[in-house]
Amino acid sequence: MDVIDNVDLREALDKIAQNNTFFHRDNDLGISFEQIERAARSGDISEQLLIWVSYPGGIDCYTEREALLKDTRSYNGVLYHGNEMPSDRRLAYAVEVFTDKDGKIRGTLFEIDIREYAKLIHANAVPSDTVRLYEENGRQTTMPRDEFDRRYPLDLANVAYWRHEPKDPDALHSAIDAMWSSRDTTEHTEKSIFAHVSRLYDERDIFYSNQIMRDLGKLREPNSPDRQFFTTSLNSYVAAAFNPEELSRLLDKLPYKSAEFSVKKGQSFMHVVVPREEVQLDRHKQQGKPTIIRDGKEIPVTVPPNDKRDPREKPSTLEALRQGAEKSKQQQSNTKTKNKSKDKEI
Repeated sequence: MDVIDNVDLREALDKIAQNNTFFHRDNDLGISFEQIERAARSGDISEQLLIWVSYPGGIDCYTEREALLKDTRSYNGVLYHGNEMPSDRRLAYAVEVFTDKDGKIRGTLFEIDIREYAKLIHANAVPSDTVRLYEENGRQTTMPRDEFDRRYPLDLANVAYWRHEPKDPDALHSAIDAMWSSRDTTEHTEKSIFAHVSRLYDERDIFYSNQIMRDLGKLREPNSPDRQFFTTSLNSYVAAAFNPEELSRLLDKLPYKSAEFSVKKGQSFMHVVVPREEVQLDRHKQQGKPTIIRDGKEIPVTVPPNDKRDPREKPSTLEALRQGAEKSKQQQSNTKTKNKSKDKEI
């Protein structure tokens, strides 16, 4: 895990989002920057730690304080990302917000494992019973949680933002302290944003190449119309977002020399196409099957299709010797018979 200290948050998060978010990026970045600006203006330190998550379909940003209150949007959102992580790539960061003399909003990014973080949120979250509303004109009001849930979002046109309040403030403070204590900064490596993003691009190529390999591995036979190629479709957001150089780099991660991308006429998604010989050769290597070298090429040795011998029917050593002796006697008997026939003819 990396930590990027005292960085321009707008610049850093924009670079990370370009690596991993392919839809709604600009809109979601704008919303998250509004939350970051609000956190920088806040005098409440509990609102200055945010959780920022980038995924292919968008960006979410939550205050950790809200995430620690059960059944809020932030709480449910964090648990959702934690559950979805295995099936898609999610980059998550704890964002500590502060300002600097140059007027830019600066802060520290702590890379986190969203799955482990979601487990901690679930274990430490506490109930809430009221909601504090911050209206556009600066006025603040509160309402019971159940009333807020009924009215949202119909009667909140003039509300700039809101925050949930806990039933037990001391319980929330303890939960916040527990989350701070759970972050072991000794496991983080301090890096520049450029070194961190460079690592993210390498990991992105590996992630999607592994995804391609898993999809190809599910195919038992070539699935192209002429049965000469193994093909699988690439995620639409990857195909739309990756430039030719990035696609070429992704192909380089695959163990095939002749793999290529193909877009069929009338279709918006992209296919990865691999000749069947390369896929089958790779599978033989993985399975440890014997091969022979012919014309400088490695060719797997296969059993002829009409050979249906069951290896379990192989005779024992003594039985094989007995059969061999009988066969030898039979051959000798045949030889004597032939010699006698020749003598008579002479």
